[in-house]
Amino acid sequence: MKMKSIFCLSLFVVALSINTFATRTVEELSSQAASEDYSSAMTAIRELRTMGQVGLDALFVKYAADIDKFAKTGDATDEWKRIANALDTVAMQKDAYASRLYWYTNLDDAKRIAKQKNKPILTLRLLGNLNEEFSCANSRLFRALLYPNAEISRYLRDNYILHWQSVRPAPRITIDFGDGRKIERTITGNSIHYILDKDGEIVDAIPGLYSPVAFM
Repeated sequence: MKMKSIFCLSLFVVALSINTFATRTVEELSSQAASEDYSSAMTAIRELRTMGQVGLDALFVKYAADIDKFAKTGDATDEWKRIANALDTVAMQKDAYASRLYWYTNLDDAKRIAKQKNKPILTLRLLGNLNEEFSCANSRLFRALLYPNAEISRYLRDNYILHWQSVRPAPRITIDFGDGRKIERTITGNSIHYILDKDGEIVDAIPGLYSPVAFM
């Protein structure tokens, strides 16, 4: 009987802790996402990721001043690195602070949301991963010139569900200056944007590199 009581109490404590986590607000999760406690931060980030664009937008509200400061100064403090990690991991895109775009990495998930919102899908097929520094050269250009463009970012968020898929790793080269300095970079840039309908059928394809105006 005593063991049964202990077991029931344990179940109650577990249920209480689960319920407490489940009732955490998006604001609380946003605050926790940049915590110095890595485990707590990743737990909050995973929860925000499941919320889609809503979870990402909450981070932009919470850290608006920090994002503005980094955009102006480029000062990558330890705190900023934690904030940037939260943004990039929720968005699944490197330098998400500049683009504000949320990307699905599972096409079935993207199609499910596309059907719910009655929107087409823009899917990027690339070498490497969009959430890593060393994705292919084309995708790095997209991150620098296309996705941060205010008009493009707003249009994509309003009109498309976004998805990316890595085709294979991006080849890398290392440049050795002979004085102890080395630079590692990706060198190829094969990539293509496909426009899909909400059922995942290809409607159009946009291969290669474009200026922001041509891309729009």
